[in-house]
Amino acid sequence: MSKHYLSVDIGGTSLRLALIEESGEILLQRNLASDLVRKGEELLTVLAEETRDLVKESKERGGTVSGLALGVPGLVDARRGVVRQSPHFPLWRDLALREPLQELFAFPVVMDNDANHAALGEAWLGAGREWPDFILITLGTGVGGGIILNGQIFRGPSGFAGEVGHIVIDRNGLPGALGSRGTLETLTSQSGLRLQSQKLWESAGKETSATILDLDPEASDLPKTLFDLAADGVEAAQNIWKEFGSALGCGIVSLANAFGFLRFVIGGGLSGAWKFFDESCRKEIEGRTYETLAAEIEVVSATLGNDAGLIGGVRAVQLAGAK
Repeated sequence: MSKHYLSVDIGGTSLRLALIEESGEILLQRNLASDLVRKGEELLTVLAEETRDLVKESKERGGTVSGLALGVPGLVDARRGVVRQSPHFPLWRDLALREPLQELFAFPVVMDNDANHAALGEAWLGAGREWPDFILITLGTGVGGGIILNGQIFRGPSGFAGEVGHIVIDRNGLPGALGSRGTLETLTSQSGLRLQSQKLWESAGKETSATILDLDPEASDLPKTLFDLAADGVEAAQNIWKEFGSALGCGIVSLANAFGFLRFVIGGGLSGAWKFFDESCRKEIEGRTYETLAAEIEVVSATLGNDAGLIGGVRAVQLAGAK
């Protein structure tokens, strides 16, 4: 029988579940709106129902499920299987997920921060395959981070290392999800794009592109619209992406200076606009550290896209079983 794994990746706007081969090939994927799971009990109900369905699907395909992985945003106690706190799900406080799910199945259930799983995915089958040490930065609804050290997830003494989205870039900036001002997340996430767009709306003069001014900064498809406008040569949209890249560069060089990491992988949904912000990101790095150090810093786009967390979840189960 084929060996299958279940992997769940929970984001600020969507909850994705997948049935995956042991090689990392995704066989089936289901997407649900995160609004269905704003409460902890709702999340448990949805996960129980959906994972049972995927187990049945595995059997119908002639396979057997060998493990389940949960990737959750926020502070996750991977050892106990508990969500301590999540910025995008304020009702999730000390929420136990692994144990209730483990009671339903005979196969092992593992749980970690979603960006940690994404980092494992890129380390296993993605852009970090040749690098034993790197930091993944995920750009999406929020900004997450996963640290790979000697091929393993580095969690630090507290168990929560990698929350790079909350490092401060502008101490007088606008407040973010946790109330701290000017964080990397407030500048390089979907909300960051909205803030940049809103500033343009408020300060717009007659010379500003009418195409940009017709946009709704609160629209859910704003990132795609800004991508399309930048591709069409609209300068205002290109400038928004350049500001985005500059803020990202500040975050990267701060991490490089503080911890000595020289390799960075940029993932998440917004990494698809990489070509519009990679140059401004690089310029910021070059202008904010030693010349010799800047020349050694490598920043690349992730190769697994939004599937990195799902694929990395499989690897997390495999590694847990090997211990």
